[in-house]
Amino acid sequence: MRRWIAPVLVFIAAFASAPAVQAAHSSDTFLLVADADNTGTAANGDHVAVTVDEGSWFDGSPKAVSATGEFTHFDADGNVRGAGTWTATSLISFDFYGCRFIPSVGVDLGDDNLCGGAVKMAVVLDTPLGQFPGMLTVFCVVGPQAPASHRPPEGEGVTLNVPGIVNF
Repeated sequence: MRRWIAPVLVFIAAFASAPAVQAAHSSDTFLLVADADNTGTAANGDHVAVTVDEGSWFDGSPKAVSATGEFTHFDADGNVRGAGTWTATSLISFDFYGCRFIPSVGVDLGDDNLCGGAVKMAVVLDTPLGQFPGMLTVFCVVGPQAPASHRPPEGEGVTLNVPGIVNF
C-alpha cells in the first residue's frame, strides 16, 4: 500500500454470520480502526490528535456505540495544552460513504469490508482538570460517496467540539 494510507481511519464492517462477499450497509456493526493519530484544527491554530482504542465499535441502526481513546490538545506552536481520554456516551449519527474504494486517488483497497463515513458521537473527555462533555466526529474517506470536502486523504481526521472551550 502507499504510505499515505497508513493514517487512514477505516471502519471495518463486522459480519457475525454473513458471507464475506456481502457488501456493508449503514445499518451494520462497524469496528473503528485507526493506524495513527487523527487530527483536527481550531480556528486559532490549536489542534487535537485523537486515537481510537482497539475493539471500539458502533452500529448505525439501532444507534449504539462502544468506543474509547485518547486525545492531546496542542497550541498553534505545537506545545501540549492538555491531554486525557475520551469515552463515547452515545452515537449521534453515521453518514455511510461506502466501502473498498478511495475514488479521489484511484485506490481499490481490495476488501469490501473496509468502509468509510462520518461517525458523530457524544463523548466525555477525562482530563486532570475534570470531565468535559464534547462532540467527536471521525471522518474516513473510503467509499464512493465521500463528500468532496473530505475526499483527499488530508480530508480525513476528526472534529472535536468542547462547548464553551474549543472547537477543533
